[in-house]
Amino acid sequence: MTGHAPDGPGLLRNFVGGEFVDVGSRFTKRSPVTGEPVFEVVEASQSTVDDAVAAARSALRGPWGRMGERERAEVLRRVADELERRFDDLVAAEVADTGKAISQARTLDIPRGAANFRAFAEIVATAPTESFTTVTPAGGRALNYAVRKPVGVVAVIVPWNLPLLLLTWKVAPALACGNAVVVKPSEETPASATLLAEVMAAAGVPDGVFNLVHGFGPGSAGEHLTRHPGVDAITFTGESATGSAIMRAAADGVKAVSFELGGKNAGLVFADADLDAAVAGSVRSSFTNGGQVCLCTERIYVQRPVFEEFTARLSKRADELAYGWPDDEATANMPLISHGHRDKVLGHYALARTEGAEVRAGGGTPRFGDARDGGAYVQPTVLTG
Repeated sequence: MTGHAPDGPGLLRNFVGGEFVDVGSRFTKRSPVTGEPVFEVVEASQSTVDDAVAAARSALRGPWGRMGERERAEVLRRVADELERRFDDLVAAEVADTGKAISQARTLDIPRGAANFRAFAEIVATAPTESFTTVTPAGGRALNYAVRKPVGVVAVIVPWNLPLLLLTWKVAPALACGNAVVVKPSEETPASATLLAEVMAAAGVPDGVFNLVHGFGPGSAGEHLTRHPGVDAITFTGESATGSAIMRAAADGVKAVSFELGGKNAGLVFADADLDAAVAGSVRSSFTNGGQVCLCTERIYVQRPVFEEFTARLSKRADELAYGWPDDEATANMPLISHGHRDKVLGHYALARTEGAEVRAGGGTPRFGDARDGGAYVQPTVLTG
């Protein structure tokens, strides 16, 4: 792994203009499973972000900017092939970053990430454009047609819950349409993004088309990137408060923005529902990925005649979800991304109790008697009232 030192906690570096760069201060990424250091990460300075944006703009003036749709589609297919070749490395990086079960990374995150590059390759190579005729005031006919052009340099900022999958959902269409990107992954999940930089280089993506800067938000790489005058558009997935800050930063340059922000999603269970299916679906939609998905079910409204039965069955299933190490295929529970996030969730549990909630399942932290006690686990929790 070019961006990764071989001994001790790996060193993850920035990727600018086709080269890994390790100039800058460093921060430690800790395992959500044990709390132990797993990576040292180079934080991108303002100068590194400037270089990344300049490399992206230069790429648009080079061979990448002159490629047609079918040529770009072929590049994306090579990226998908290389993702599949590095499958095991990407799984290991995703598990190290997030603590999720290896079974999920193998069946969801990595395969769908590769599929995204193939899907957008096909879309850009075959997508039609509009054309129509109009009658002119002089009685002639005018042909009107659409021409697609890249927007330019796109800043890509992604969260920590599904880091590679959400990254590919943004990078693949941006590249398919001829843009160059500067990626800022979450400081909590730097590893799979660094591997994606290696994949880009190995697949023959021209230098500067894909750039990677590590760091934080305010006063760090995130703010440097979103305020940069050389960035033409920003795409961000994450919490609404951060989206608001990015929109304010983008307003000065009237930059295009694409946001997927936080949700507060409800489930509905009616009295005539198939309760087996309702419970199974609610468990999956509430607790998958440690409940850390923007479209996870966070509250469930249950019709009164089946309320007690549904609640009892849901609580029982929540208590039965299997703990284990990430490399155990049977593991269902994963840790939260960090101790800070665990403290936030436990604070919400405590607030719910003070407001009269009844804890029907979970409500605290599990104990293992091994290194996982240093991790960021919370129990799957069901509250009523």
